[in-house]
Amino acid sequence: MDRTSALARAVALAAVGSIVLAGCTAPPAADGGRSSAAAASSSAVARGVAGQVAALLAEAKAAFDAPTRTSTAGNTDKTVDNMAVVEQKLLEASALAPYRADLLFSAASARIAQKNVPGALELYRRVLGFAPDDDDAHTYLAVWNRFLGDAAGSAAEIEQLRRVAPDRVPEVEALFAAIDRAVASPLTDSSPRIVPPATGIVVLGYALKKDGTMDAPLVQRLEKTLEVARALPAAPIVVTGGVEQAGNTEGAVMKAWLVEHGVDGARITDENFARTTVENALYSSYALATKRVDHAVLVSSASHVRRGTVDLVLAARENLPATFTVSSVAAVDKPLADLANPSADELRSIYRDALSTIGLWSYRSAPLLQR
Repeated sequence: MDRTSALARAVALAAVGSIVLAGCTAPPAADGGRSSAAAASSSAVARGVAGQVAALLAEAKAAFDAPTRTSTAGNTDKTVDNMAVVEQKLLEASALAPYRADLLFSAASARIAQKNVPGALELYRRVLGFAPDDDDAHTYLAVWNRFLGDAAGSAAEIEQLRRVAPDRVPEVEALFAAIDRAVASPLTDSSPRIVPPATGIVVLGYALKKDGTMDAPLVQRLEKTLEVARALPAAPIVVTGGVEQAGNTEGAVMKAWLVEHGVDGARITDENFARTTVENALYSSYALATKRVDHAVLVSSASHVRRGTVDLVLAARENLPATFTVSSVAAVDKPLADLANPSADELRSIYRDALSTIGLWSYRSAPLLQR
């Protein structure tokens, strides 16, 4: 599947809007004052609608980018209040431009961020109301119905995908398989002793403090990485995280810490661009490809490691061997027994990220664009 499809659709829809507006503002035909007046009126209406939609999207992005966050070792996210504003602005824009499916897809993601998955399904069905063969809408419905435990509803949407977008079906099946494996695999904080010969280590970053220093969850991840690096002395290491604070990025600070604690810097690739767990996986998979690895040991907090594993498994389908596998080692932020079964919140985050990793962007309404 083309992983840029969702972004391409957003760009295409923006282009359609420009074409419509351009058509409305073309020079009036030479058929008298009545047609000139009609054209001028149509142009004014189009400019007014376009301006209103642009303003609403700017407000949605401002709310999305607001610095207030909820943060734990397992998840850093926007607040529910911020996402309610994002949803409201996107739906207001959709009412003005009802043919723009991207606005409904983005609003659905805002609902999911507020833990309202049934409400998101309603918006996906609204898309199918005017675009019944939309493969993204069918994909979202297949995946989120499964999350809700509606196996029959999910299977029905898979059959729709076989009809309208058969190439999408293997991607969705791979997504389900990756999630099922991660959920079924027991969490462990023990370093592996036996791994394939061509094994790499991937360490997921965590937001730095405002002064650019590391917060406790990141230090815990690095301490666990040090154990794994000593157990696997030949394994190359990728540290990933690109959110900057006070001139520092997670990747650079992580590498410096490991070198300071005795790891050879030549082993370490610091990836300094990823802003999310999805981007951690996408960018790290390419870094791993340069090392020609067949297996990766992923290190993160116990409450985060399943999501990171799913994302890396799916990202690797694009650029690593079909035989590539991922295992994980947890830095214990909560007792492993308490995390033996993922919570509804963790599962929702896993499903959301998995969709983004296979190319379905969560927010696809420029200027609000994010995997």
